Amino acid sequence: MHTHLLLHGSDAPTRHLPEGLAKALIGFHSGWRYFILVLLLLAIVYAYQASKGKRPFAGAAKKMGMFTMIAADLQFLVGIVLYFFFLSRYTNLQMGKLKDQIGAPEFRTMALDHALGMLIALILIHIGYSKAKKETDPLKAGKKQFTFYLIALILILLSIPWPFLSVHASRGWF
Repeated sequence: MHTHLLLHGSDAPTRHLPEGLAKALIGFHSGWRYFILVLLLLAIVYAYQASKGKRPFAGAAKKMGMFTMIAADLQFLVGIVLYFFFLSRYTNLQMGKLKDQIGAPEFRTMALDHALGMLIALILIHIGYSKAKKETDPLKAGKKQFTFYLIALILILLSIPWPFLSVHASRGWF
């Protein structure tokens, strides 16, 4: 019985978030991205300066990397809630319906491209912070955080469903 539910989903009616909660979570998730982008840019600049010896890594560069990681984790948690209710709304978590929906560009972008890109970026942020924290040489620590955070930033910018893209023309900036 449980295996059937996991593989094929439920035939029960789809559960939705209450409308007010859904709007609040989507608004938070959409707006928080700008805060993360600012933190990520600052962390990259500070890490770059630390990698060149212009700023000690133990100070603001390390803390900015940590704050960026925490903010990204919070964004991920809200995104996970939205992701499963998004999938449930379109597929009722049934694999057959998921295969049918993947052909729709907006669904594929949100269900695969956005989710996978952001997950990889979050992993890169964690790896970058962890490697930099463990490094004993401050120049190397700054370089490691700079490299991983820069790759994560590029991946995030590519994965955000921007409203100026034709697939997301109906989406707003928040």
